[in-house]
Amino acid sequence: MSLLDNFPDTAIAKRRKRSKDSLGGSKDAWETVFTGRTCWRQPLGNQEIKEAQQREIKVSHKVYFTADPELDEHHILIIDGDTMTVRSASHPDASAGLGVVWKVLVDLED
Repeated sequence: MSLLDNFPDTAIAKRRKRSKDSLGGSKDAWETVFTGRTCWRQPLGNQEIKEAQQREIKVSHKVYFTADPELDEHHILIIDGDTMTVRSASHPDASAGLGVVWKVLVDLED
């Protein structure tokens, strides 16, 4: 059994849907995209945080999935009760001998 079969976390993904309220302003609602998807959340290293800051992106963690979760900046992830804003579109990440995993960068909300 490989590590890819035993990712330690479980995620819920929601996508923001914006609509107009009765006064013409905008209102956000969150539509569930998936629940119970296994993943692996890890804090970013100092170098990764520094690279993101140079592009003016605030990030704190990376989250790995075994298949493309099809996430982008319109999504949030909820993992173990923590809500995180997705800051990058999901993209493949070749990981040392593990095969290909999909990674998104996220920022833990306060």
